[in-house]
Amino acid sequence: MTRIARGIALFFGLFSFANGLAGIRGQGLVQNLWWVDLHFLGPALSAFLLLGATLALGAYALKPVMSPRRTSATAALCAALALAAIWNAAGFYTAWHAGSITPAVPLPFSAVIAAGFGFIAWRVLVGSPGQPSRRDMRAVVAVAVVAALLMSLSQVFFFGTTDYRRAADAAVVFGAKANANGSLSTSLEDRVRTAADLYRAGLVPKLIMSGAVGASGVDETEAMRTRAIALGVPAEAIVLDHEGFDTDSTVRNTTALFARDHTKRVLVVSQFYHLPRIKLAYAAVGWDVSTVPATASLPIVQTPKLVAREVAGFWVYWLRATARAVVRG
Repeated sequence: MTRIARGIALFFGLFSFANGLAGIRGQGLVQNLWWVDLHFLGPALSAFLLLGATLALGAYALKPVMSPRRTSATAALCAALALAAIWNAAGFYTAWHAGSITPAVPLPFSAVIAAGFGFIAWRVLVGSPGQPSRRDMRAVVAVAVVAALLMSLSQVFFFGTTDYRRAADAAVVFGAKANANGSLSTSLEDRVRTAADLYRAGLVPKLIMSGAVGASGVDETEAMRTRAIALGVPAEAIVLDHEGFDTDSTVRNTTALFARDHTKRVLVVSQFYHLPRIKLAYAAVGWDVSTVPATASLPIVQTPKLVAREVAGFWVYWLRATARAVVRG
């Protein structure tokens, strides 16, 4: 149990360091979304608590045999962050009750974070059986790696499946496969249908269809527009980005459109597994967008494979967003 606690502490410590550094540099967006949201403490105290946790958690992971004073300080820091995560969880339920979000999973990820900090605090107070060996350290590192993978997987199923739809200036619809006959793949059909629902509900006055010419030789954006018009969206309410070859190009192209059209509030529509990476891609260029998971009409056979890809993709995009937040500071 101690190895598991130390492995989680090692991962939490490294993650806390990156987010604390981003917070000090004045860009807490990444921190607030994927980690414990401490904005209610103010930037200075928030950064101090996170960096203090970095030192305490890292020290516990490497040297679990501690003096009584260090034991008390480490357990207190973990308890404080657990309480902050519980406060975040309460905010989740408040937002849900108010109708601001519609989660598919009735448990916030903050509750998982709170449990993790609580577990570490408990093991710190229980104490370590002795100085760690090299074998112990290998196990601790392995647990930290598993924790990182579970973190990104959790974001897909907690954040990705939560619907944040609200009134906005535009909705960006990410492209996917269009068939040779001009019909849409299941993924793309679900995205366009969901975006059309947003328009018909009066939440957005404009849809931005982003995609490119795929392997079928069909321009995804043209097929998306045709389908959206059939679903009741007027042609003049649709803007096309023909060069949305991938997530990054869509983000780059659409942010240029936002600047041109003085767009302030944006919804983005894609499958749930894609949304954490999209959120991070926009965060990397300074945009906070609200995500809307496409309503599934049929099961997609490739979903497990696509989810596995996003588990790795999350960390690539998180590292990039965090690095840019620190540089922009």
